[in-house]
Amino acid sequence: MTTSPETRVTHHIVERKVGDLWVDPQVQRAVKKARVDAMAGDFHPEALGVLTTSYRSPDRIHVVDGQHRYRAAEAAAHEGVILTNEYRGLTLAEEAALFRLLNKTEKVSPIDQFLVACIEQRPEALALARVLKDNGWSLASSASAGKMSAIRALERVYAMSPDAAAATVATLTVAFGHAPNGVQGSMIEGLGRVLARYGTDVDLTDMAKRLASSPGGPDGLVGYARGQKLARTGNLSTQVAWAIVNLYNQRRRTTALPEWR
Repeated sequence: MTTSPETRVTHHIVERKVGDLWVDPQVQRAVKKARVDAMAGDFHPEALGVLTTSYRSPDRIHVVDGQHRYRAAEAAAHEGVILTNEYRGLTLAEEAALFRLLNKTEKVSPIDQFLVACIEQRPEALALARVLKDNGWSLASSASAGKMSAIRALERVYAMSPDAAAATVATLTVAFGHAPNGVQGSMIEGLGRVLARYGTDVDLTDMAKRLASSPGGPDGLVGYARGQKLARTGNLSTQVAWAIVNLYNQRRRTTALPEWR
């Protein structure tokens, strides 16, 4: 048995079976059924290796690492022993941190990373989660009404300015409702760049109105910016920022923003 320096958390190798374990969706990434089916169809018990689990209670032994292997064992009706490195005494935040540590070598989706960061109680993740909730959004791997997937773009805006990140989500929601193309990554980062640079000089109410009336909506604006990218330096989000500033400045004189460069 291994004991942590605090002696509160211990872990040791134990033998479990299918049916003993449980996966907490708050901490784990979404299971990939195709991957489970492929593993179950060519199941080899020796490939299970050692799973990492967290003992919360007798009927809540959570799979921290190895959920696809465990689900494959379930699907294959495996009756043998499953070895687990079982932790006791972990908090939910510590489970999430352990998941992140164990998955550094495997690509974890940005949404899964963000959700785990929320479980870990990381301040920036919690702040962005509140912003999304306050504006009626939730996260999903594929965007649909009321759901967005471009969390990386929003995190980049937050790194520039937390206030700009909050204002970006609110303004895009007012402008386009909960249409997913209104919160595509280039729109989030483009408007975020504008709000981070110009701050309170931007009239957010008018910005929302102008965005809402832009020809072709968000897709039209992004398409226009993508065309400009061929003739201007910078990535797509900077071209969206340029297009947004031009749109905002139309028919403005004394309150126009400085030209985006």
